Amino acid sequence: MTKVHSGGCRCGAVRFSASKAPNFSVYCHCDDCRRANAAPVVAYIGFMADAVSWEKDGYKPFVNGAVRRTFCPECGTPISFSHESGPDRIFIFTAIMDRPEDYPPTAHTFATEQLSWLHLDDDLPRHTTTLLLDFNTGKSP
Repeated sequence: MTKVHSGGCRCGAVRFSASKAPNFSVYCHCDDCRRANAAPVVAYIGFMADAVSWEKDGYKPFVNGAVRRTFCPECGTPISFSHESGPDRIFIFTAIMDRPEDYPPTAHTFATEQLSWLHLDDDLPRHTTTLLLDFNTGKSP
């Protein structure tokens, strides 16, 4: 039996599931993600877009240049983002998964933008830019 990866917003107006496992899970320290989510660091997981189905798709898109972010128009929960350089991919915020503990980050991206007062004591690899991963293997090409 295939494990379903599901989640949704705070109020339940937006729900989704993915039929395939995510290809990776990372922390992002970039200024754009921090500001878009009002958080000192953001954890997200990457899926192939065609693996994600929207049970309740009332999400609202916001496009800023090459990035498309979605959020719930009812409660404001950030849902996902995608980038025009990888239209076949979607990045879901780990915290909105039904079982976020199942998706521990395996790396840090934009580590040079990490806030000086934020201390995460782990031995995960730290990358200075976005993590370019092969979505089939979850590893750097």
